[in-house]
Amino acid sequence: MTSGSTDSTLRRRVAALLGAVTLAVAAACANQGAPPGGPPDNAPPRILAITPENASVIGKPRDVEIRFDEVISETPKGAQELRELVFISPKSGQARVNWSRSRLSIRPEKGWKPNTVYSIQIRAGIQDLRANGIDSIIRLVFSTGGPIPATRITGVAFDWAAGRGIPGSVVEAIAEDSTTYQAVADSVGRYELRHLPPGPYLLRAFADRNSNRELEPLEIWDSVRVTFTESAEAEFYAFQRDTVGLRITGVEVSDSNRVLKVTFDKPYRPEQQFLIDSVLVKRPDSSLVMVRLAQTAAQWAEADSARKKAVADSTRAANAANAPKVDSTPAMRARADSAMRARRADSIEAAAAAVRRARQAAEREARARGVRYVPPDTTPPPKMNRPKVFNEMFIRLDTALAPQTQYRVEVRGVRSLGEVVRRPSRVFTTARRDTTTRRDTTARTDSTTRRDTTTRRDTTARPAPVRPVPPDTTRR
Repeated sequence: MTSGSTDSTLRRRVAALLGAVTLAVAAACANQGAPPGGPPDNAPPRILAITPENASVIGKPRDVEIRFDEVISETPKGAQELRELVFISPKSGQARVNWSRSRLSIRPEKGWKPNTVYSIQIRAGIQDLRANGIDSIIRLVFSTGGPIPATRITGVAFDWAAGRGIPGSVVEAIAEDSTTYQAVADSVGRYELRHLPPGPYLLRAFADRNSNRELEPLEIWDSVRVTFTESAEAEFYAFQRDTVGLRITGVEVSDSNRVLKVTFDKPYRPEQQFLIDSVLVKRPDSSLVMVRLAQTAAQWAEADSARKKAVADSTRAANAANAPKVDSTPAMRARADSAMRARRADSIEAAAAAVRRARQAAEREARARGVRYVPPDTTPPPKMNRPKVFNEMFIRLDTALAPQTQYRVEVRGVRSLGEVVRRPSRVFTTARRDTTTRRDTTARTDSTTRRDTTTRRDTTARPAPVRPVPPDTTRR
């Protein structure tokens, strides 16, 4: 091999090696995974500085910058993009969020307005490369001119049909000049709007299911008007608004074909009452089945609870009458009270010990997985101040319905949550009568009496051989 060919081959090998190294470095830089080695990191990112400073009065900034003590992930927890976590109030287009390793730059799409108080809320979800997330809301307020008012509006946004708060719901305060202030509720529906100019507002809350910060036709919502100078409270009871009214989605027959459970597709008004004359149950020949009782789900549950209580009281009274008499002297009562207090104390201590053991086990599991232990939130969820709503009613009939027969039920004057009145109806078929008779397998035949097998048949005696009969040869 010549010297020129050797040099050419060497140059090609060096070029290939340099290319492989370059690709490896590029891949390593592009990978945002947790760096290998080193002690386990269970701490979430920590904020080092926010520019502009909180509660400052400045001119219009270019961006709001948040600097962390480590590199944060471009993919937040519970969202697809970082901008889904950021709420800028008042609204000025969509939030623009730029990621630069350990820095976030935030600004509104339409820019900052002069002489305006801005509140920035970043909900929980920012995390580092090891998935250690910030589990609290980050808040910032500053003014581009003028004082910052110390006002606030608080409350809860409820899903009225579900009977619980709407997690992550969007709450808006719309001023008379159409300026819209926004906030996001926490995981149980609690919200807080801060630093709004005093005055009248139209408040609105909705379940932002597609995370676009806009109310869509199929999303549940509610609104209320308030006028305040310093603080106000407002609760929302959101439900789906439409003009269709209620429909009957199912009819369940029970209690020997004497009770109908009618289910609607949406809840009815809490003050709804069902009268006997407003409920029609028709046979196939259009004749009516007499209705004895028509009740809401709340009335039915209350009556059922009263029946169960009466049975329990009767059983308790019978047991007390048949129980042996005990010594009711003061000393005996004191001993019984002392024993009861001891049992209660032991029970409380056992429950506390169980909680401690569960927490220690959760901490050990978190350390084994290399993540930070976050204690569960024990704050009780908010309770509604309005009655719970239902989408079921119950009908008791005078006579039992025939089996395997088609009927039609119609309910007049059903009022939806949106005050739409309809008379829905539905055809249903009763189940056929159960004619299967199963054999009782519990009673078994008496196997103690067995056939006597001790007497055997005599096989020594054989039958006589059969001789052939000669044909009759007599002439006729």
